[in-house]
Amino acid sequence: MRRRPRLVGILWHWHRRVGLIAALFAVLLAVTGIVLNHTAQLGLDRSFVPWSWLTQLYGDDSSDLPAFKLGEHWLTRASSGRVYLDAKEVAPCSGKLVGAVQADGMLYAGCAEELLLLTPGGALVESVNASTGLPAPVQAIGLIGEQVAVQSAGDWRLANLDTMDFSQRAPAGGAVIRQLVPDRLPDTIRARIPAPEQWLSWERVLLDVHSGRLFGRLGVLWMDTVGVLLATLATSGVAMWWLHRRRNR
Repeated sequence: MRRRPRLVGILWHWHRRVGLIAALFAVLLAVTGIVLNHTAQLGLDRSFVPWSWLTQLYGDDSSDLPAFKLGEHWLTRASSGRVYLDAKEVAPCSGKLVGAVQADGMLYAGCAEELLLLTPGGALVESVNASTGLPAPVQAIGLIGEQVAVQSAGDWRLANLDTMDFSQRAPAGGAVIRQLVPDRLPDTIRARIPAPEQWLSWERVLLDVHSGRLFGRLGVLWMDTVGVLLATLATSGVAMWWLHRRRNR
């Protein structure tokens, strides 16, 4: 009668298979880790990626600048992070431009992490972020009646910029919220906006490859899985050594 496989044989069977799967990614982690330790010496923190397809993978498409039309003017945010009123540079704004409104003779530019209050001529009056009460990240900006409102975590909140208060929620039972739909910036204005600066360094790409962030959430989860596989290899290796040593005794 055939004997059942010993525990060491079973562990060795799976140890080899897990090892084959994890080996390639272990080498990738090792190589990127070594290079990241010497990015300053190699100049990778000052060397920028020239490939547009890779910068687009990071969410940058410099050929397409979504904009919001406010009266006779256009408000947009370039990939450099700066907000422009037509072709006039206004100010940097943190996060993606999620909306814009015009109220009380002023212009409001809503970014994911910041709200800018501008004059019709494009002068910056106020900048509001999480440290000054803004509920971030901002998902949208609109008007409820004549009052500016921002959406965060699915809730609409009225914006009182005199007191920096965003605690008042939109009226219960539903409210009419007026929002502008983003449109493509006219080519005549876009041509007058400076070309985007280089911003994606090879150091950042290597960091994102090392962590899996380059491929989004699935990439991070896969690198977590590789970490679990490597821990499994270490555990099964120690277990096989201990069982083999015990059997020899």
